[in-house]
Amino acid sequence: MDSRDTQPGELSRRVIDMKLPLTWLISGVFSFALLIGGMYFKLGQLGEDMTDLKISVKAGNGQAATIQGEMAIMKFRIENLEADKRSPR
Repeated sequence: MDSRDTQPGELSRRVIDMKLPLTWLISGVFSFALLIGGMYFKLGQLGEDMTDLKISVKAGNGQAATIQGEMAIMKFRIENLEADKRSPR
């Protein structure tokens, strides 16, 4: 049988059947599907973690701004007290 006598799809099917056993093909496809499924769920968990992290960062930024405001007020009060102490009465 010559390769010119075969149909186009038949040759590729023969190569797959002869070179790659069906059990290997099925297990390869199944493991690839598991890999894709695992990546999908890990990506979903990563998205949830990023949302939680954004919330925490925003809360931290708000607290930092509050603390900076309080420090500015304290600095102003200390400077006024030092100025009062230096000025002669």
